[in-house]
Amino acid sequence: MLKQLIGLLFPQKLQDPNAGLKSTGNRITVNAEKFTIFTSNYYEEPANTDDLDVRMLDGFADHYSDEVREREICYLSCAYQPDNSTRIELLSPYIYKDRVTVYFLLEKHKQISIYLNPTDNREYYFDLDFMNA
Repeated sequence: MLKQLIGLLFPQKLQDPNAGLKSTGNRITVNAEKFTIFTSNYYEEPANTDDLDVRMLDGFADHYSDEVREREICYLSCAYQPDNSTRIELLSPYIYKDRVTVYFLLEKHKQISIYLNPTDNREYYFDLDFMNA
């Protein structure tokens, strides 16, 4: 149950609802050095959850089994200014890689394409396909 709850909070294969913007949106290209990498941690345990009730109680007492692993996820942030009076912070979806790997892939790729909805700049899509290579 706990693993299912964490899975709902951090789904690994969630399709971005704005993915269609890749074909219909306005493309902007942002250099890698313009991005800020933010990280967050979560805990992952194996799929075998026979003694889940005991593990939940252990979590309240700060007693974690060796099977529970701490994982790091990242997301990217950059500022976009469509005109002189408007500034929008664009946030990527979660990237299930550690900070060093994300930094390395960003430096290697040099630029990221972001596709904006032509009628509403609050809807956008980060093209992060290169992160899965």
